[in-house]
Formats: sequence, C-alpha cells, structure tokens
Amino acid sequence: MPATIKLKLNTKELFQKLDQEAPKKMFEAATEVRNTVLQTLSGARSGRTYRVPGTQRNYTASAPGQAPATVTSELRQSIQASVEGKGRSVLGKVKATARHALPLEFGTRRMAARPFLKPSFEKSLDAIRRILTRKWI
Repeated sequence: MPATIKLKLNTKELFQKLDQEAPKKMFEAATEVRNTVLQTLSGARSGRTYRVPGTQRNYTASAPGQAPATVTSELRQSIQASVEGKGRSVLGKVKATARHALPLEFGTRRMAARPFLKPSFEKSLDAIRRILTRKWI
C-alpha cells in the first residue's frame, strides 16, 4: 500500500482573510502619509514676515516651493486619512479639506505653489512599502 500525503489549500478562507486585512493595511499607510503631512506643515519658514491681522504677533510666511506656513492651523486640522472600498479594491486617501488647500498645493496666477501633499507622499514611500509588504496574515 503506497504512502500518500494530501495537500489542500483553502483559497476561499485565505482570500477572505486577505480581504479583511487589506483595508487595515491601507488605512495604516494613509495614516502614515497624513502624519507626514502634519510634520511637513510644522516648523519655521523662510519667506516674508507679516503681522497677523488684528494682533501684535508676527509670522514668517513660506517661500515659493516651501510647504505653507501655519498661522491659523485651519489647513493642518483639515488633513484627513480615509479608505474606500473593500476586499481586493481598496483606495487610501489623504486629503486637505481647507478651502485654500488646492491653491497652496498647486499655486495660482498670483502665487507660486507651496506644495505639501505630494512631497509628504514621496517622503512616506519607504514607510508605505514597509507597511504593505509586512506579513498580512
């Protein structure tokens, strides 16, 4: 009588576990980018110095190409990380909902860009790779 070894792979169960883990991994990656955006929006800038309207306080604005300077924290407070979809189609988003976010990121006819989202994403790429390549299940 021959000796037999049978191997069975339960792909349905495996894919269910992966489908449950994917949104968690994506949210972790999106949160990493969000945290990097918040760091990017912190610190001193090297542009012109202005007086904060209605106060005796001064602040230094960002120079073209630098991340925007924070005066009211409205932009920082508007940074959100989210995940859409489930299973094998998951999209991570990091967005700034402040009304002035888009003109700051890309500039206008009258103001050079003060990018903060794209540079933060690029700075986060190694961390995103580590998150998405760690053991899933």
